[in-house]
Amino acid sequence: ASSTCKRIVRVTGKGEQPWSPVAILINGLGSMAKAWNFEGERLLRACDDIDYTIVRPGMLTPGAKLEDVSLVLADDGGDLKVSSIPHESVAQLCVRCLDYPNAARSTLCAMTAPGGEGASSWEPLLSKVSADRRKFPGDELFKSHEFAVSVGGVLLASFAVGFLVGAFSLIRSLLPSLGGI
Repeated sequence: ASSTCKRIVRVTGKGEQPWSPVAILINGLGSMAKAWNFEGERLLRACDDIDYTIVRPGMLTPGAKLEDVSLVLADDGGDLKVSSIPHESVAQLCVRCLDYPNAARSTLCAMTAPGGEGASSWEPLLSKVSADRRKFPGDELFKSHEFAVSVGGVLLASFAVGFLVGAFSLIRSLLPSLGGI
């Protein structure tokens, strides 16, 4: 790491579950994007000479803060229910976390929740953040992602083919009753 860079803030994605259908699809169609995302996190955590804050947001949406929602944050790579979160809110979190030394060497899950269940700004949430305490998976997680894509991808493709065959059969059976349209 550079002697001038004191901390890296990295935005990745939520989840460490290689067997989730979403992870299999993203990895299968997106050149192992989820797996490489986590691998980048793992390598950053291994750097002892630089601090990091890893931000794992929910579904990014354009625009400013959403109406009738509040911000929620889980440290230590904690799990929160996936929700949409504006790009602007994530950008604010990335900048604001630099003012909180306690957020160094932390992995933050950032989402929104119904109004009143969280905070209206990141400051009260960041003040409670602690550095990562748990042991995150190692390179075995990347291998699990690869295996999940090879097995899960075949299963998802089989379901898709079955669905298409069923839909085609249904359409063929309905055509005579529609007058050959």
